[in-house]
Amino acid sequence: MALAPSRQVFQTNIKYALNEVTPRGRVVCIDVGTTAAGEVTALAPPAAATVKPVGVLLDDVEDLNYDRHGEYRQRNVVDVGSNVGIATEADLETDQLSGTAPVAGNLAYLGAGGTLTPDAGTHIVGWFQSGVNANGFAAVHIDL
Repeated sequence: MALAPSRQVFQTNIKYALNEVTPRGRVVCIDVGTTAAGEVTALAPPAAATVKPVGVLLDDVEDLNYDRHGEYRQRNVVDVGSNVGIATEADLETDQLSGTAPVAGNLAYLGAGGTLTPDAGTHIVGWFQSGVNANGFAAVHIDL
């Protein structure tokens, strides 16, 4: 699932495209010198000084084949290379976590593959509002 339905999004943008299959709930970034103009990636190395986090992905990005089925109209899913919704300021619950278990009040850092981690890193993306619940989700406030 990647994002729980319980969320409050304060700021979004839809000006970037994503050219890789990625589940919603991951942090997408601009990697200066690597991503093309108008594109973001979830695969940027989290400790690189050239990486600039943009926000949390609100859409699933899949490699869709419209010859086999029509466009999904009741899901937040887009095709690879499409513009995506990105939350730049939000209160979310996500299961896209890595590293040690978060505790309420811990800073949230950019982790490997666009995940969130409480382990100290280069890029702070917000702070955890809770620990991990029984379903594997943690509440986090994103502020980029």
